[in-house]
Amino acid sequence: MVTPVIDAPPTTRFEYIVVPLKEAKRVKQDEDWVPERLNELGEDGWEAVGISLKYGDFVAWPVVLLKRPL
Repeated sequence: MVTPVIDAPPTTRFEYIVVPLKEAKRVKQDEDWVPERLNELGEDGWEAVGISLKYGDFVAWPVVLLKRPL
């Protein structure tokens, strides 16, 4: 008996980044990230796949998880 060979599609690998969105004036970050920056990242192939809050000293700000194929 011959076992059939199934050609499986190659698995897509991704890279990920977490982008903080600077909304609060008191949040100190190295770089100002604003929602318009996400459009620029989208042009580079990044896709937003989630959003959460990052907590600091008495403040919280939104962060966006992005991925793109390698």
